[in-house]
Amino acid sequence: MAKRRTSGIQRRSRASDEALTRRLGAGGGRTLEWRILLIGAILVLGLVILALFLLFRDGGSQNGGTIGTVQVNDGQTHIPEGTPGGPYSSVPATSGTHWSSATAPRPWGVYSTTQPQEAMIHNLEHGGIVIWYQPGQLDANGVAALTSYVQSQISAERFKVILSPWSGADFNHPIAVTAWRWLLYLDTADIDDVRSFLDAHYLDAPEPNGGPGRPVT
Repeated sequence: MAKRRTSGIQRRSRASDEALTRRLGAGGGRTLEWRILLIGAILVLGLVILALFLLFRDGGSQNGGTIGTVQVNDGQTHIPEGTPGGPYSSVPATSGTHWSSATAPRPWGVYSTTQPQEAMIHNLEHGGIVIWYQPGQLDANGVAALTSYVQSQISAERFKVILSPWSGADFNHPIAVTAWRWLLYLDTADIDDVRSFLDAHYLDAPEPNGGPGRPVT
């Protein structure tokens, strides 16, 4: 009789062990499934972050900034001085056909008369910043603030800056700050915004080492 009781206990023990094993096996499978799902979700999230980074970087600003609006690349074909350029995708232009001669690009600094857009695009191609203002839409204090800023840049490390009045088609804002393929409209002479644009896009151009050199002051 004792042997039969022992045998019954052993059978119940084996059944319990088998049931426990089945439960653990099922739980382990669910854990593995959750781990796979978690890893997949992390990979998808990483791909989304990478895509967003590439989208907003836009291959444009090597300095990592995005202030302003990126513009269509209209190319960088050289044309003889005096030849009309364009058509351009933005007003003012930030790329496209431009003059190539001894007087284009223009020296950096402040101009009191409108400079040809076809010459200024060459300055942009060489990594410079051109600030345009519409005289009828910007008061004397605004012009003075921009003039002072550009003059201070001429003696600084980042001297490739030009200020010029604009006489072309109205771009519906007093000021347009331009770099190669980048454009920022301003309604006031906000020097902080101009400086941020310079920080983001200075020398961000096809030929950043091109001249002219620093103006003699």
